[in-house]
Amino acid sequence: MKRIFIFIFSLTSAIFSQVSENCTSISLVFGDTVIMGRNHDESLSNCLVVFNPRGLNKEGFEFETESYPKWTAKYASITFNILGAGFAILGMNEKGLAIGHMGFREAKYPPKDDRPVIDQIQFITYILDNCANTSEVIKISNEIRIDDESITREHYFVSDKSGELAIIEPIEGKLVIYTNETIPYPIISNDNYEKSLEYLKSYQGFGGQKPIPEKTFGVEEIMAIGASKIRSFGEFNKDGIVETAFSILHDIGFNKYPPPAGIEVHPNYGTQFTTVFDLKNLSVYFRTKSNSRRRKIDFDYFDTSCIAGIKMLEIEKTESGAVNSLFTGYSSEKTRNYLIEWNKQSNPLSMDLIEFLSHYAETFTCK
Repeated sequence: MKRIFIFIFSLTSAIFSQVSENCTSISLVFGDTVIMGRNHDESLSNCLVVFNPRGLNKEGFEFETESYPKWTAKYASITFNILGAGFAILGMNEKGLAIGHMGFREAKYPPKDDRPVIDQIQFITYILDNCANTSEVIKISNEIRIDDESITREHYFVSDKSGELAIIEPIEGKLVIYTNETIPYPIISNDNYEKSLEYLKSYQGFGGQKPIPEKTFGVEEIMAIGASKIRSFGEFNKDGIVETAFSILHDIGFNKYPPPAGIEVHPNYGTQFTTVFDLKNLSVYFRTKSNSRRRKIDFDYFDTSCIAGIKMLEIEKTESGAVNSLFTGYSSEKTRNYLIEWNKQSNPLSMDLIEFLSHYAETFTCK
């Protein structure tokens, strides 16, 4: 619909031009426990954590002269959403599959063809609704196409409870996909993975002479520090794999040290939140820039049936420990209030757009 095109173009262009993202994802495996972690690095705080039940009917935005997917969610999921329910930037589903995106300015999505087309801001929701493992993500990623006019440019890190990984990168109109055999170090930030591995070759322990840096403020340092710690994490895993993941993510995040002299950033720039998914035990942990205490969400707390409805929680309105009981039912009013407060930080959204986003999840219906 033309109205949706106007909304989405306004939304994505405003956020992409005003918000700097330097997110990073990692994976750790210890015994039969698989962890996926992610830093969300930008200047705007807060996020909606959303529990999405299975059985909801959804559809992609309509594209003129092209087919677009319509689907019923096979799996329930917990997602992190800056813009409201339905617009996940990362999440985990009930099958122990997790996916997150990172900003990737060189991304070039495939050109128009006969495949169903979906906008980038719906892609992660579609994957978590429809895929049980990493192999299915790879298959489905080749069966649909992210719209080549999507303004947000991303690449994706995927992990499942068996430890199968994928890095999916849209480069020069094609999907470049790395799997376990071609992922020597399970870490990715904002450069393509091939280039990221090249950075490592100049550092000690990876074939080069440069010492591993102590501080980070760029992809090269993130890769050097992160890959070094991931490679040896078993040696300092005494605090458990979840705490170790948080420790590594803190070391490669942007809250530990101020930016280097001469680099100007937004006063609130930093790692706004860090998320760790335990894919075996279906638990979600997170910390925020404003509150370093760890919070936990247990998947089995929630009723996964469609009739139970969507649940939501603002991450900045939590303190510590288990936060399952703080989730409340979805409403357009609560979403609107969240977006209005979020918008005050930078004002990228018009009120018309806020209204559209607030009501979007009302288009989902139970089968």
